Amino acid sequence: MSFIINLMLLVLGTASALSAFGGETWKKNDEMLIKRITHRGWVALICMLCTLTLGIIKEIKNTKASAQSIAEQKALKKNLDESKQELIILTKQLRDTQGKLASVEPNILNAMIVATAGIRREFDFATPTLNGAHSQKVKSGKTFGELFLYGGDFIDYHIFCSGTEGRRKTINSAMPIIGLEVGQTSYDLDSEGRVMIIGPIGQPMPVAIINPERVKGCSLKILVDSADRTRQDAQLKPLIKMILDAKSNISSIK
Repeated sequence: MSFIINLMLLVLGTASALSAFGGETWKKNDEMLIKRITHRGWVALICMLCTLTLGIIKEIKNTKASAQSIAEQKALKKNLDESKQELIILTKQLRDTQGKLASVEPNILNAMIVATAGIRREFDFATPTLNGAHSQKVKSGKTFGELFLYGGDFIDYHIFCSGTEGRRKTINSAMPIIGLEVGQTSYDLDSEGRVMIIGPIGQPMPVAIINPERVKGCSLKILVDSADRTRQDAQLKPLIKMILDAKSNISSIK
């Protein structure tokens, strides 16, 4: 729009100048002023009035645009000031958090890992429902990812099936209805029981339900007890690293 107005101003200014160039714009007699204006004069006068009108419109638009620009700059400055204030608060909170982390002695956590090694506790659980597949992976109820077991883990399990058959006992069957495969080892499952997982210590093994009869609707409840130290290391090592990093940052600031 601004380009069009500028172009029209140039055209009208040029037309006004050309209309007055090389000729008389008014008659030199005693008639009324309006009657004394020649055709060339009227063209020049109209062009000048149009140029004046467009110039006024342009200045009004420029004034409004300038006011809007100033308002936007003030709003941006206000937002920038608020962002700086929030950054100052977040920086202070981060330093406070680093200070609290740095006040924790990592050797105490390491001592806790050593002292609690060998103590068996519940580490995970799962509640899968058979979907009719021959092999079905088991998801962890704690992490919602794939369930992994370690050598030396114990699992307590219960199998619930709807319908008239109720719980199925399969431990003495030639073809187990439901089994559990952990790593390279398979386990026949009864309606309930406790199984020790055989395998290497500290090496996670995937878990799958083996369902050769493709039973549907049965639910399993699995509780995992473990004394594997690597599970504790996996949980506390990141925290220890955070504490050491916080101590390092505090030292560098000082």
